[in-house]
Amino acid sequence: MGCNQMKKLFYGALIGFIFALVLVSTSANTISAPLLTYVYSDSMEPLIKVNDAFLVWPSGEYKVGDIIMFRPVVLQAPYITHRIIAIGENGFITKGDNSPYMDQESGEPEVIAERIAGKVLTFHGQPFIIPELGKFSSTIQAEMGNLTKYLSGIFLFLGIIAAVVGNRRSIRKKKPRRRRRLRDFYRYLVIISMVLVMLSIYFGARVTQVKYLVSEYPGDRGDQVEVNQPGELSMVIKNNGIIPVWTVLTGVAPLYISDAPEYIGARSEETVFLKVSPQRETGIYQGYVQIFHYPILLPRTITLKLHQWNPIYAILSLGLTFGLWLKLLFKLLSQIHGFEGWIPLKSIKDKITDRRYKHLRAKLIGRRRVR
Repeated sequence: MGCNQMKKLFYGALIGFIFALVLVSTSANTISAPLLTYVYSDSMEPLIKVNDAFLVWPSGEYKVGDIIMFRPVVLQAPYITHRIIAIGENGFITKGDNSPYMDQESGEPEVIAERIAGKVLTFHGQPFIIPELGKFSSTIQAEMGNLTKYLSGIFLFLGIIAAVVGNRRSIRKKKPRRRRRLRDFYRYLVIISMVLVMLSIYFGARVTQVKYLVSEYPGDRGDQVEVNQPGELSMVIKNNGIIPVWTVLTGVAPLYISDAPEYIGARSEETVFLKVSPQRETGIYQGYVQIFHYPILLPRTITLKLHQWNPIYAILSLGLTFGLWLKLLFKLLSQIHGFEGWIPLKSIKDKITDRRYKHLRAKLIGRRRVR
């Protein structure tokens, strides 16, 4: 096997590994269902053991016998993966294979379709399992916390760039050497910016958990409602970026959006008000709100339409739009006399920066001086 083929296999394996890491590390924040996740309890043993990873696929239809992943209202967990054992009056009855009790006996309401993230992918009735992958993911999360999803995205991007560069180098051996030009600098900058915009939107999309108290005598703190009565909650959403964003929010039953801002300015925050369906029992409940932040690059009506079709369409469209705006900006700037003098193109062409780096590296690690 040739050196170039080995490089391609290595880069392909690296990209696949990092992509799997992205799916695992961002499972709690994905737009709808986690594509790859794992269980951290023994409620589904021996079919699915603790730390076994499995695939979850969104579906429009669910039936008795399906293993589903849903967002609970009473049970304290971000997601629960249990089997549908019956159909009730208002939704599905669920139970873990290794549990003697149904979830509804613990106070959890019947599971409606809106709270189901997806069902476990199976082959001939058996789930597709990746043993012990959850232990690896939890170790990374414990060491790096929320940085995991961003770092995995960065390394995914770097892996793609490395693969492209490696391919370009193999092609250059057969073609005459071509000096870099200003348009090449613009092209690379546009591509990198488009990818960064799309990654920032994807990783910024999340499902936020909202906890609230159902009480006979609720307070006025914004996180309490009266039993057997519809109520209203409030939550604060932030835009930590430097670009204003359109906000698209969707409540997951029993929460519904009452009043929400259409946009949030750069590095600012706004308050969202949520309606709560009446609850029959007192206690601590939890609901969920899907939050999307889209940079203001297209009119809100167009962004909303793309989002309704599929959030991926909106993310791709905004990335391409940003690239077009950036390309237009460079086109206008190129008409300004003397603007090109601000870009160190000569250094880029003559590889002065590269030479200086090699000299510095030689001094630091004691290698032979590069000439």
